[in-house]
Amino acid sequence: MGGLKCEYLIVTDRHGAGDTGATGGGADGRKLVVFTARVHPGEAVSSWMMKGILDFLTGDSKHASMLREHFVFLIVPMLNPEGVVYGNYRCCEAGCDLNRKYLTPSKTFNPTIYYTKKLVRKMCHDHPLALYVDFHGHSGAYLLHIDTVIDRTCSPTATPTATSRNHTDFSR
Repeated sequence: MGGLKCEYLIVTDRHGAGDTGATGGGADGRKLVVFTARVHPGEAVSSWMMKGILDFLTGDSKHASMLREHFVFLIVPMLNPEGVVYGNYRCCEAGCDLNRKYLTPSKTFNPTIYYTKKLVRKMCHDHPLALYVDFHGHSGAYLLHIDTVIDRTCSPTATPTATSRNHTDFSR
């Protein structure tokens, strides 16, 4: 609305997995992973989580290299830049909670959600969506709150449940 850019970046290995789709991915065999943060401007901790993801995915480790080779990462570090700039806690410049606008975002009043959804849909033509993680950080959740959507065959609670079972630092 106010004209601030909602930046995004794509992190991947340009050469891909060398696969022809046998693993269920796109033409090169890779699936899409989407990470978003700061839909609620006051949840600044999500920026730190995003920084950690960016540092890891763009790093030199063999694990990061393997992930870049097998996945395409779409990263939107700040879904609500105007809310952040204007010092809002939960709302965008239009005064609404963008986290409640995903189903039917307005091109005029919720452009960051509208265009992010459009970009994800476009990218899904070549790379089926494997995982969507929207990072939050607030006092209502212990340490960390993550909204996830995994492909339609999987429950939205599968990732948090698996994490909580395997790591004592996480609870569902």
